[in-house]
Amino acid sequence: MRQFDTLTVTCGQGGLNASKSPDLVRDTDLTAMNSITFEDDTWKKGGGATKFNSSAVTGADPEIRAMHHFRMDDGTEELVCKTPTRIITVGTGGLVKSLLGPDVTHSHAPFVEGFDGTSKAIYYFAGFANASPYVYTGGAIARPLGASVGTVTFDHTTDTWTRTSHGLANGTAVHFTSTGSLPTGLAVLGNPLYVVNTAANTFQASLTIGGSVENFTSNGSGTITVYRNTRATDWNSSPVGPRWGFLHLGRMFAGGNSNRPHGVYVSVLNNHSDFINSGNLFFQVYPGEGDITIGGVSWRNKAYLFKYPSGVYVLDDSDSDTSTWGWRRVSKYVGAISPGAIVEADDEVFFVSPNGYFHALSAVQESGDVRSSAVKGLELGEYIRSNTDFAKLPVDQLSAWLQYPNVQSVYYPRKKKVLFAFSPNPNVISGQSLPTNKTIIGLDLHRSDPSSGIRDVQAFVSTRDECESLALYRNSTTGQFDLLAGASNGFIYRLDQTARTKDAAGYMGTFTTKEFFPYADDKLASMRELQVTFAPGSSNNSIVIKIYQDGTLSTSKTLTDADRRMRLYGDCRKFYIVGENDTNNSSFSVATILVRFQPGNRR
Repeated sequence: MRQFDTLTVTCGQGGLNASKSPDLVRDTDLTAMNSITFEDDTWKKGGGATKFNSSAVTGADPEIRAMHHFRMDDGTEELVCKTPTRIITVGTGGLVKSLLGPDVTHSHAPFVEGFDGTSKAIYYFAGFANASPYVYTGGAIARPLGASVGTVTFDHTTDTWTRTSHGLANGTAVHFTSTGSLPTGLAVLGNPLYVVNTAANTFQASLTIGGSVENFTSNGSGTITVYRNTRATDWNSSPVGPRWGFLHLGRMFAGGNSNRPHGVYVSVLNNHSDFINSGNLFFQVYPGEGDITIGGVSWRNKAYLFKYPSGVYVLDDSDSDTSTWGWRRVSKYVGAISPGAIVEADDEVFFVSPNGYFHALSAVQESGDVRSSAVKGLELGEYIRSNTDFAKLPVDQLSAWLQYPNVQSVYYPRKKKVLFAFSPNPNVISGQSLPTNKTIIGLDLHRSDPSSGIRDVQAFVSTRDECESLALYRNSTTGQFDLLAGASNGFIYRLDQTARTKDAAGYMGTFTTKEFFPYADDKLASMRELQVTFAPGSSNNSIVIKIYQDGTLSTSKTLTDADRRMRLYGDCRKFYIVGENDTNNSSFSVATILVRFQPGNRR
């Protein structure tokens, strides 16, 4: 009797894992393009989500578009969040503080940690002019960049500010904050004011240098503080302002201005709020190449800069004399799509390019091309361009797609996963009638094949959870970092939870393989049998296997620990396999799939 031919379906180093709770929500979690390379192992074979905040952020702008777990110098910890028009803090009970707003712009920029010369700070580069960037060190308010001069009092009858030995010269740009209310007509947001009529202990303020005294109609309340503006001069008029920032060797690098699109601003050493005093730097990086700087990263003790749509550059800062520093081109063929599309993971940097590829920075070469540094370019590139709303990603501050979600990313070290959040195509529309991120495309670093290099890392796709933003939050009980996803409904969810539900709805796990051709020539295969091997140590496995032969469903069967085989019938030239979890509160963990066949009738 003729021996059967066998095809082994590759399930990756960790196998395929998924789960399903009560059958309320059905979603395709596992998708494959090359063998079973695309899959969502659902975090803990459970992969549920639980609410971080029991009450939603309310108002006209509840979308959580950026998050950062900020631990201050005194040990205080806060989850600082960005909505379309506010900077807020959120606790487990809901909204805690409104730090700034309304109308802080619709930017999707990430938060950046730094140091303001006195204490640890968190920075938000909004991408607009007026008072941005914003800095927060704790307390009741986020403020524009600036150095504190001290507390002041105001007399609206004379429009005079009083501060003993304030030291502010005429023409100095200043702004004010208050623990209560500012004088009527004065706002934290807006262009800075300029000192006029200065004296030893008093001064007045104007909207322009040397202009007329600005009139306010009340004295304000609470403790009012005046700050000397330390932003670069050309950040003070619209539409400019940096849209990204990153730390490198004790300095804050910033840029992405519309008026100086190739400019990179560098702060004073160890004071990331000061871009004007002695020690600050400015570079024009390869002007004429690319459209605008889009972000950067400090990696392997080097600063790397990305442009849109193409251009990657590295800073030569080996000399202690900063006047000798300069930028060298790494590649003119590839660039990045947004500040949030650049993420460091272990000893690699991954980024998304405007032509719809994932790239590894270590593989970028000046003599390369668009695909030479791409991670699974043929598969991932095609999937990203086909299944995400890639054409509507905003680039300029005044883009027509400004309110659309931008690519967000995070590295989840507990599971060695790099996650990128996209808006799907077709769009998922939020309650505010805006598209929202609803697709995670990620790279599973612990399941890569070390012998084949980083570009052969295993990828996965999940469309289960809204992910307007992604962040890590250190759990005070376990000490572990939880993965957070901000949604458009004002809720933040902890992902990778043992509960297999989200908002009382269950998840269904699914995978789909590529099409397999049993024989290379024009020979039909007579299908005989399929056998599943479940992962060692797994139990309560239950999975419906469906076989599609030449595009048509031929047979299906529920396979369990006790019954792992199914009979196959008919001849076909090609086939693919769909697996679905079909038992409430059960999981599957598939190690390998074997398909047996023999030659069928020739055409």
